[in-house]
Amino acid sequence: MPVLLRQRSVPKVSPVSMEPQELSPALLHSPVTVVAILGELLATLPSLDEMTLLVSPLHLYWDLMDFTNELRDSLCTDETWRHRNVTYDDDDPFTSDDDDPPASLSQALAKSTPWTSKFDVQMVAWVWQRSVAALKDRWAHLVRTATKLPNACRDLATKAADMVATTTARDREQQAKTVHYWTAQENMVELGQALGGEERAEVVARRESWVRKEAMVAASEATRATMVRQRVEAALGLLERLVAACDEATAFPQELQRLLWDTLAALKGTKKQSFNVPEDLVAKVAVAERLWESNTHLVKDHLVGTLQDIF
Repeated sequence: MPVLLRQRSVPKVSPVSMEPQELSPALLHSPVTVVAILGELLATLPSLDEMTLLVSPLHLYWDLMDFTNELRDSLCTDETWRHRNVTYDDDDPFTSDDDDPPASLSQALAKSTPWTSKFDVQMVAWVWQRSVAALKDRWAHLVRTATKLPNACRDLATKAADMVATTTARDREQQAKTVHYWTAQENMVELGQALGGEERAEVVARRESWVRKEAMVAASEATRATMVRQRVEAALGLLERLVAACDEATAFPQELQRLLWDTLAALKGTKKQSFNVPEDLVAKVAVAERLWESNTHLVKDHLVGTLQDIF
């Protein structure tokens, strides 16, 4: 693999600007927002047990599980490029015990020392560039996955609205029957007492218990259906925000990729040793390294720690 990489040339890009694209910690706001919205969504969306009144709610849950897994993969960035030495061999006669080897790409770009070779610096930049390209592809796919979710939730919201109408009508009907029964019951009880029919009174009592139970069930289902509809509609709003946040989050790998192309292009025109990279470009590489590490922490500190199994 190193041999193949050594033979590759930096693709043609526009001349390196002395003012590369601005990199800011704000680029991570959208990925953080995606994680936050997903956590809120899972707390809002009714459980499968609560959704039993609806027909075929599983589709949304399976799609949501796929999205969650893809998000975890998208936030788990490749750190292997960090572990590649940007140094000469330890036995190199030109090294000095007073020179500390650069610990990062930005340090290597900032100061050419006997430890630093242009080829090794390029290799680190290439490995990182490939990791960023993979991250960019994963986020693009994540956006496509996210767009499926509102459609599935919108279908459930329609079913939930229909279920509310059905259960509410049934509740009203049952309540009307209950009111009608109380009037008829009084007449039957009075008639039974007038005829001395204790057995008739017992039948009326059992019938009363059944009517009460049916009325309670109808009222409970109507209340439950209303709750499900409200939460599904709230989840739909969150999903629409989620799609927008995912789309905005694609800017993070895009800006990193643009910066690395600028870095590789800048290295292409420098000498083998004592290469000179613009200071503002070096500073932005340092910011990019911190952003990359923060992106990884999103998984450890937010996603894994807060999101539970959606089932």
